[in-house]
Amino acid sequence: MAVYAACDALNIWRCLRLFGDRIRPFQAVRYAFAGFFFSSITPSSTGGQPAQLYYMGRDGIPLSHGTFSLLCALLSYQLVSVVFGVFGAFFSPTGFSSLSGRLSWLFLLGFGVNLFLVVFLSSVLFSRRLAAFFAGVCVRLVGRFPRFSSSGGRILRFFASYRRVARLMKQNPDVFCKMLLTTGVQILLYHSIPFLCGRALGCSDLRWFPCFCTQALLFISVSSLPFPGTAGITEYGYTLFYAKLIPPGLIGSALLLSRCFSFVFPLVFSGLGLLIPYPKTSKR
Repeated sequence: MAVYAACDALNIWRCLRLFGDRIRPFQAVRYAFAGFFFSSITPSSTGGQPAQLYYMGRDGIPLSHGTFSLLCALLSYQLVSVVFGVFGAFFSPTGFSSLSGRLSWLFLLGFGVNLFLVVFLSSVLFSRRLAAFFAGVCVRLVGRFPRFSSSGGRILRFFASYRRVARLMKQNPDVFCKMLLTTGVQILLYHSIPFLCGRALGCSDLRWFPCFCTQALLFISVSSLPFPGTAGITEYGYTLFYAKLIPPGLIGSALLLSRCFSFVFPLVFSGLGLLIPYPKTSKR
């Protein structure tokens, strides 16, 4: 998880350098901490980017630079997560068809939402015609509700910002490729935590590849659901997805250990990291 945070900071640092913003490693790590901490305590991880923009603003980084940098990092994270999730759907020993339970349909819904978001964002980024089409559809839908009729301008600015990100990536393909590789390492390590925790508890028959595929499928199925830090639904999904991999007598202990290392401890450390005072030079 320490390397996970370092990879996140590295991607943010790369993006800001494209705009000429010179930041120190300490600042990039703080932005990564802010993203993880506030994403973990807000539904659907919606609080991470606003918090990161707040800390960037305190450092004097223009809002447009911070917004475009975080959009690039978000696209890289979403693309890699969905690719691993689709891969896991084909190779995981526990697929959607074998899930049982009253809330098992939520995982299929979350998987579909994430898949749609990546297809939508990719089409908006790489096709000007599709971007214009989706923007027009959204503006017309919002216009049908008088209460939200003033949101049309914000929607158009949203699509325009994504188009600017697309031009930025086309001008710097090597930087985006490095971001994808860094994100790949980041998520690869993150999805390996349940395997390491299971082996630490004595599951000698547990193998990395099926465990990785299962975790990738579970992650993509719950990451977009409106639960703060996906708490509750992730634990429930763990007991369903890992039922064929971990013995019933150890699955509870493996779940607690895995969530402590992938969620609780990083949440505590990132929160403590944000409490470290800013250097005097950045105070206003």
